[in-house]
Amino acid sequence: MKRLVVTLALAASSVSALSDDGWVSVGSTQVVAPASSEPVVTPDQSPILAPSANSGGDLLTELMLQVEQMKMEIASLRGQLEEQQAKVKRMEASQQDRYLDLDSRISALTLAQPVAEQQEVTNSATDTTGQDLPPAGEAYKSAMQLVRDKKFSEAREAFDSFAENYAGNALAVNAIYWAGEVSMVEGKLDVAEARFRTVKEDHNDHSKAADASYKLAVVLDKSGKKAESKALLHEVISQYAGKSDSTVSLAQAYLKKMSQ
Repeated sequence: MKRLVVTLALAASSVSALSDDGWVSVGSTQVVAPASSEPVVTPDQSPILAPSANSGGDLLTELMLQVEQMKMEIASLRGQLEEQQAKVKRMEASQQDRYLDLDSRISALTLAQPVAEQQEVTNSATDTTGQDLPPAGEAYKSAMQLVRDKKFSEAREAFDSFAENYAGNALAVNAIYWAGEVSMVEGKLDVAEARFRTVKEDHNDHSKAADASYKLAVVLDKSGKKAESKALLHEVISQYAGKSDSTVSLAQAYLKKMSQ
């Protein structure tokens, strides 16, 4: 009897051990836990996550938007630059018109000479063909009118003729200067240089000498003679300081522009 009890106890113990190892009797089902949906993490690694499919597309879109924004900014800056350039041109044209008007007023005052003196100059004035010439004042005003009408080629010829036919007149040097001015406007830099040099070197005590020296420096710069232009600008600044301050200011501004 005692032996039977021991045998039954051993059998029960064996069944329990098999059950702990995951083995069950025939017909039973082993319970398997569902696979975990959590990312696999090892002690030395971070969780491995699948990349988002939209991240690359979002970056490309953002870059495209930035490029478009830069294009718009560039277009805006270009428009502002063109507007400023147009404004500068208008200012230069306005300044030239005021300068012409001022010079014509000064010329009118110069023409107010004693009648006897004017008559003497007029009577002695003849052209190369021996024909009588119109009064000097009338000829000079006609040349200036051609400038106002922007007939620069005709104006240059008129001023050159005046300087030759009325060489003894007080306005002869003015005519040479204005022949240089209109030649400069026409782009005939060599002619302009010659006229301005004539005023500067042959009539350095004339009221137009300072302006002619400055304009000669500008022509030299435009002709590529930078060193000579700068030297002449320095000469204008030192020679005419306190005598022709407006021309000195122009020379200083132009020299600063060349140095930038």
